[in-house]
Parts: sequence; C-alpha cells; structure tokens
Amino acid sequence: PYSRFGLGDLQGNVFPEYNALGGGGTALSSANSVNPSNPASYTSFKANSFLFSTGGLHKTTSIQNSTDKQVTNNSAFSHLTIAFPISRKLGASIGMLPYSNIGYTLNARDENANADMIYSGDGGISKVYFGGAYEPFKGFSVGMNASYLFGGLNRRKNLNLNDESYFDTRSNSRINLKGYYYELGLMYKKQLANEKEVTFGLTANNNSSIRAKRTNIVETISGANEIVKDTALSSVEWGDINLPQYISAGLSYRDGKKWLLVADYSMQNWADYSLLGESDDLENSTRLSGGLQYTPEFNSVTKYYKRMQYRLGAAYSNTPLQLRGTQLKEMSVSLGFGIPVRKSRTKYDVSVTLGQRGTTDNNLIKEQFLRFGLSVSYEGIWFVKRKYD
Repeated sequence: PYSRFGLGDLQGNVFPEYNALGGGGTALSSANSVNPSNPASYTSFKANSFLFSTGGLHKTTSIQNSTDKQVTNNSAFSHLTIAFPISRKLGASIGMLPYSNIGYTLNARDENANADMIYSGDGGISKVYFGGAYEPFKGFSVGMNASYLFGGLNRRKNLNLNDESYFDTRSNSRINLKGYYYELGLMYKKQLANEKEVTFGLTANNNSSIRAKRTNIVETISGANEIVKDTALSSVEWGDINLPQYISAGLSYRDGKKWLLVADYSMQNWADYSLLGESDDLENSTRLSGGLQYTPEFNSVTKYYKRMQYRLGAAYSNTPLQLRGTQLKEMSVSLGFGIPVRKSRTKYDVSVTLGQRGTTDNNLIKEQFLRFGLSVSYEGIWFVKRKYD
C-alpha cells in the first residue's frame, strides 16, 4: 500500500552481494564485481577482463493493521550489468536496473452511498546507465554514471454502486516519464601494512528535472464487462518531476582477502520532490547500514566451503513517508553467501533480508518482509590475441 506515494517503492541497492552487507556499497570495489552504486569503482577491473552479471529478487510481505492481516508474494528481475577496463587508468560499465515500482489494491465501503470504492495501482520505473571512471593517481579514482529513467505509473479508482439503475465510475491517471540525471562518485584507497586497506567513498547526484506526461481519463461504465457509457474527462498534462538530490558516504576496511567491514550513511531530500507541482508530502530520508564479510581461506584446494564468502549486515532508515504525523521507519538484518566456481569463472551470490517497515499505531500499516536475492556473475577475458606454436 505504501507504494501509492511518490514514485512508488524505491528499489535501492538490488545486488545480493551488497544487500547481504546491509545494502551499502559506497566504499566497495572489486576486480570481479560490478558496483554501480559508486561509479568510481570501475577502475578496479583486471586488464582484458569482461564482467557480466544478472539476477532476480523474491519478496514475501506480511501486511497488517490493527484488525486485518494479509500475505503477498512478488518476484522480479533485479539487474543486468556489463563492465570492462578501457586502459590501466580507465574503466566503464553499462546496465539496466529497477528504480521504483507500484503495486497495490485498497478496498473501502461507503455505507451512505451503498457503494464499494477500489483504489489500485501498478507500473514501475527502470534505469539504464552508462558509466566511466578514471584513476588520476594510485589509490584515488573519480567516476560518473549517466542514467536514463523511463517507465509508467498507473493509479486507478473505481466506484461500484449496488443500485444497478446507476452507472458505475472509473478513473485512471497514468504518468509516463523519461529523462536523464547524473551520479558522481569518488573513491580513495589507503594501503596499510600486512595487506590491510581502508577505503573512503562518496557519491551524489544532481537535482534533476525529469520530463513527465500525465493522462487522466474518467468514464461511466455499465455491467460486469464495464461497457463505457460516457467519458466525463480526458486530458493530457505535460510537466516535470523534480528528482531530489542524494548523497552517500561510506567507509570500508579490508584485511587481506579474509575480512571485510563496511559502513554507509546516505540522505535524500525528498521534501524537495514534486510531480507536476504536487509534492505528495514526503520528508527527507536517511539510511545507515553496516556489514561484515568473512572468507576462511580464499585459495583453499581441499575445502570448498573455505573459499566461500560469508556475509552479515544490518540497516536502519527513516523513509520518505510521513503519515498522520509519523515518519515511517524501516529496519532490517541480512545474511548471504558468495559461491565461486573457478573452472567456469562464475560466481553466485545469495542474500536473505528480514525487515520491517511502518507501524500499526495511528491506524497505519506495518509490513514485515523476507527478501531473497540471487545473482550470477561471469568474468571473461577478451582482447587477447591468440598465438600458435
């Protein structure tokens, strides 16, 4: 139900590798993983390497208020990314990610009018990005993603009267949007003694205007087949969506290939959001996350489980939603595994996140969710000339 507001449910970080660490990736870079959260990470790829990653998500949600309870399930595509080095100091990545989605149905009864009121919505926004990074000197890199948002959001209303001598009414408001925005990233790595490393990361996006078209239609209908009897309103509006500024800072500590600790803090000025001049009464959001990764023995020959990566994380956020004087909180804990397959140069990442958003106080809705993520990453080699003896 909370996807009714703003641009819907924001997807955030959809990569299982980073979700298992609490969802933060601002200060993370790896030679065999793609991290669009910070485009400055693209300089970490090995020479002549080619990285491909895709995956999916499944979410089971228990929704309840003070009187009712419901369980829903949803599965979706999570990401498709490609990355490669251009030179020793340049790297690039391209991919498609979900940005937000809408999916709800709310039923209410008006006893005075003897009618049922049904509110529903569906649709989503996707993001295609192309990014590049440059390392001007060892340990420091800068990067940028040029992202293109596109998609459609539908919000519908139906008024169904019990008296069949009256026509029912339905309306649909569809918003189509498309436009560019830019994300900047910085990353600084400091090598310490005994293969230890500290990394600081920073990302931000510009305050962007995305072009939007809203189509409104209101009709009177009759019968179970909803035969249109009259069109009361049909209009098209053009305008802009003000996409608010976002900033994230992260810190990571790596002890060789055995230990990895990460922490992230981010904020976004959703109070500045507007859609064709309408604000939707959103508030500024903040998010704090942290995680730990442990690899017993990354090059073990005899014990496969020692080469696996074990991850644990947690996150706490103030969401942009403020209803009835209460800004909704979201809390989650997560765990996951990285499963390498050396012969095929493939890696599987699995994450499980258990969380809660909202509350039943003030007649609001509480969501408790269990989210599974699975991704498959392949590291190939290209641009290598074949030699014959």
